Amino acid sequence: MARRYLSHALPSLIFYHVQRLPFCDCSEAAIGEEGIGHDDLEALNMPRLRHVLTRRLVLSGLMLGAAVTAPAYAMDAFEAVKGPLDYIGSVEFFPEAGALSAGWTVRIAEDDLDEISFALSSAFGTASVAGADVVDVTTELDERFGGAVRTYRIDLAPSVNGADRIVKFAYGGPLFPEELPLPINTLDSDKIELTVDSFWFPFDARFDSDLTARVQVRLAGEWSAVGVGSVVSTPKGFHFVQAEPALDIAFSLLSNSEVVKADDYVIHDARSEPGTKLEELTGALEFCTAYLNGLAGPAGPLPQASIIVTDRPEGGYSRGTLIALTDIEDDDEEYLLQFICHELAHYWSKANAGGPENWINEGLADYLANMGVRNALGETVFDARMARYAEQIEGHDLPPIWAAELTERPPYLIMYRAAPVALQHLEERMGRATFTAFMQRIMTDRVRTTPALLALLEEMAGAEIRTWFETRLAD
Repeated sequence: MARRYLSHALPSLIFYHVQRLPFCDCSEAAIGEEGIGHDDLEALNMPRLRHVLTRRLVLSGLMLGAAVTAPAYAMDAFEAVKGPLDYIGSVEFFPEAGALSAGWTVRIAEDDLDEISFALSSAFGTASVAGADVVDVTTELDERFGGAVRTYRIDLAPSVNGADRIVKFAYGGPLFPEELPLPINTLDSDKIELTVDSFWFPFDARFDSDLTARVQVRLAGEWSAVGVGSVVSTPKGFHFVQAEPALDIAFSLLSNSEVVKADDYVIHDARSEPGTKLEELTGALEFCTAYLNGLAGPAGPLPQASIIVTDRPEGGYSRGTLIALTDIEDDDEEYLLQFICHELAHYWSKANAGGPENWINEGLADYLANMGVRNALGETVFDARMARYAEQIEGHDLPPIWAAELTERPPYLIMYRAAPVALQHLEERMGRATFTAFMQRIMTDRVRTTPALLALLEEMAGAEIRTWFETRLAD
């Protein structure tokens, strides 16, 4: 079953023009040790942003209720973090209106950049962009996304002695003015689930830069929070700290879910009728966590996984150890094992997801998951599964899995079928013990590119197998 691995399409967004707005002073000095306090929004220069958005929502007949203390999810201490791109933000959600207001300070650590571009949903109109290091800003609709994304090209002042440069953004409005056909990205009174392909925050348009983040969220009502990194309840929302560099800022907010907690995972069952197949799900989580931790060795262990179970029929994904599942009611043991192991294995995925190297992310995660199925259910189940993979690609005119001249992201059948089959053939040539050690090194070294993977293969198995596999990838 392939439905849950399909990449979710960018929603069709329309313009929602907002006034030019002041900026969030999200510097470390303004944040302090306790993070951004939403009671201090006046000090963050954001009151007009909220006033403009609130006025529009009230005029539309949408009354905003008073904030209520949210339930605690985790009480980790505030951590000072900083990645290649470090986001410090203040975001207020208005779920009944499907809207948000946001202010960000983005710290750019790369001191050799003359310019940088960010992509943001065009539903917000034109955001305000400023900062002492901003020399000039050019903005236009990105036709690659059908006008749903606005790109901001920012000319930067030279870095002084290698110091970070600062870019500030402020914007607000409804994020999804049109109803979405598949509610992966959601901003309503039941769930706030936003992935990078909604472009709800200004995203580095190179699509391959890791980021860290500190985000203070203001939200009225009783909600639970799921995130990558630490999640701390505050009097009027949540404080998220994402200290592990990643491509996305990943969290979800749920107003009605049942929670199951264990040492290795927390399950948030957000289905209208929760509870079905939870025993099978917990079994898959426990097996896959133990199996992958044993395989990873020094590259592990996995951090605690956060699992959201939804009612939707497709659109599952993972962000580190935050995993969103579609409805699992009809899934059997083999499917759940393979899916959970696949998504947990993405903890070690570091290749550029937007280009030809994504076969590493998906192919390796999928084959690691199939190795887990073999370990749990036996050779017969594994052989039948890999035979189905081979049948599904037979007769298709597919591009190479990887070649140096490729520039596009591989299609589905390459990443999830052809690449795992190629890895199966590589395992047969290397032998299981050497192949398992090879996979552990990929996890330990956080391999990001095919040339690096091939060099590691030559180191561990010799030039002949490296040449064979490189040819196999290019076939």
